[in-house]
Amino acid sequence: VCFPFFATVAMAAAANSPGRRPSMSSSSPSRRMSSERMSRLSLSTASIDGGLDLIAMEKERKKLSAEMKSLKLEFALDFIDVTVKSLVVISVLTGYEFVASHMILVGLLMVALFLSLVAVGIRLRNMNDLKFLVRHGFSRRWKKKERISGGQDPRVIRDAERRQLHHFIFRTVQAWCADLPWIVFNVNRVAQKGGGGGAEVALRTASIAMAGFGFGMKFAAFVNLVKLLLFSGVKMSMKEVWEELPADVKCGVGHSDTADTAEAMRIAFKQCMGQLADTPSFMVVAMTADHDHRAGLDVLAELAPGVPYSGSTTCRGALIGDKAVHGGQLVAVWGIYDPEGFYSPGIFEYTEKPVEDAFRACKKAYSNFKAERENKKSVHGVPSFVWFNGAPDPEDRTLEGFAKALGENTPVVGGSSADNDITGKWKQWCSLNGGTITSSGCSFTLCFCSAVVQGQLFTGYNATGKKGVVTEMEGTRKICTIDDRPAIEVYNEWTGGHYTELMASKENPNILAESSLYPLGQVCGQDEDGEPFYRSIHPSQIWTKTGAVQVFSDVKEGESIVMMSGTKENVVNRIAGVASHIVRTSGFSLQEVRGSLVIFCAGAMMFAGDSIGIAAQKLNTALGGTPYMGMHTFGEQGMFPDGLSRHGNLMFSALVVSSRRRIMKVLNVDTGRAVLSTDPEFERILAQGCLHTM
Repeated sequence: VCFPFFATVAMAAAANSPGRRPSMSSSSPSRRMSSERMSRLSLSTASIDGGLDLIAMEKERKKLSAEMKSLKLEFALDFIDVTVKSLVVISVLTGYEFVASHMILVGLLMVALFLSLVAVGIRLRNMNDLKFLVRHGFSRRWKKKERISGGQDPRVIRDAERRQLHHFIFRTVQAWCADLPWIVFNVNRVAQKGGGGGAEVALRTASIAMAGFGFGMKFAAFVNLVKLLLFSGVKMSMKEVWEELPADVKCGVGHSDTADTAEAMRIAFKQCMGQLADTPSFMVVAMTADHDHRAGLDVLAELAPGVPYSGSTTCRGALIGDKAVHGGQLVAVWGIYDPEGFYSPGIFEYTEKPVEDAFRACKKAYSNFKAERENKKSVHGVPSFVWFNGAPDPEDRTLEGFAKALGENTPVVGGSSADNDITGKWKQWCSLNGGTITSSGCSFTLCFCSAVVQGQLFTGYNATGKKGVVTEMEGTRKICTIDDRPAIEVYNEWTGGHYTELMASKENPNILAESSLYPLGQVCGQDEDGEPFYRSIHPSQIWTKTGAVQVFSDVKEGESIVMMSGTKENVVNRIAGVASHIVRTSGFSLQEVRGSLVIFCAGAMMFAGDSIGIAAQKLNTALGGTPYMGMHTFGEQGMFPDGLSRHGNLMFSALVVSSRRRIMKVLNVDTGRAVLSTDPEFERILAQGCLHTM
């Protein structure tokens, strides 16, 4: 008689001992949510190579295997319990005259038998589900059959917690509705009527002991249930699981060196579409100067009606994939599929006031976005970046106008249009008005990309110890004196007499080729390691009578300049370093890169010579083989480490598109409902710890 009591106390004490806890956390909800977030973050960080998913699945298999063993053990105990109770009832009914109390005994047996059969059904169903989950990695009950990547699938944890909660509830019902009444009735019957035969006493004692032992185990489940519901914040309703969605973004690129412009455009667009598989949301179009640009853009309008694009001429070719496509005519198309983004192109002619020209055109393009803003909730605020292709000369002032319209921290990425022989055959174009082409203006696109993008502008040259201060300027790009001496004299001394013969010329010689070895430079802040960050400036001409030096970037009186130097190896290797650096400092992994737009200075390309193909291979490797297009331009624009966009020469600019969303979007994996991080409900999802991050 005392055994059930002691068994009950022992099991309850074991359930409440410090060394034993329910498998569902009994810590506070906020602490549990914090630990879940940290765990998921570490899983996300470690799953770059996909190996953690396999590790997590193996851990899941072990836990599920242990759960199945536990189910089998409880099945065996319930079977023994019901068997002993049945033997007691049979013994009573066959050995005594039937009385009313026997009906109660039979009723108690029927309740125990019914609950045990229900338990068998539940356990068989759970074991089948667990076997399927172990074999396939997902449950057939899930609406979304694929696993949530990034480690352990939170639905596995949630379903295990639900099974445990239901288990505690059912075991509580068994304890109070079957075991306890059986114990009370039989103990009372023994106390009133005595034992009977020896075999019957032993059987009845065994039945009471078995029921007491079962009640003790189930009482422990009851205690855990109370702790979960009252102290751990566990709710009876099923916990939601929300998955962070990647950006619905794809990139593609295509090219053709066919002489027929229309046919070349068809080939390039078809290749691009082969990678996108969907209508592009925006395209960048590059053609060499010797093509029929109007014919190419007319074909593009037929192939992709209504799709915004912008672009310009490129010098001698482009970098695409692991090849430098040079030596002939070229049409290249880079496209991005971004249905949740918005792309607003613009184009304008330069006047004597390029700052105001850029400001007005930018404001007009931005007004198009404001008109569609309510329909594009995945983007907001300023553009992710501005794609820029302008005619050479007013680039610095154009950037000033863009900064005035959009804020100085809006990234401007691109390059100045170029031709093959520096004869002014460059062009700029965009999709407005059926395709607008100009030769002395600027085409641009405000790009509100739904994905996170990262860009930076780098030089392939290193600073030397030769430096001075600009003491006189004529206009914005003619350096008259350095340290109050004729600029070419100082510059020639820095180079060790590199320009001595050219200085004796009666003409004003072009020095673009010669100065590619020794460009000038300016400090524009520091990088993340505290090292000075330079923009390089390409000297283009010597004015022999005055000793002035013409350059391709704006310089102001009082600014310091330094001589730079470099080698072909530096130029070839640095472009790949640009892409790697961007990915490394962006916070997203190489597996999240979807594509890239690259600007590789035409002067640097010519300086690299035959090694340019090696640069393409290195760049392709650094970008993980994702679609990119590298234009060759007569000026480069991009962001510096201080967050400001600048213009430079002999530089590399790269913009990397990732699969991470600019505005987080989460999906309820059970209902298919999506919520943006800007929605009020997102705070509830975050507070309840329902979010599984990437």
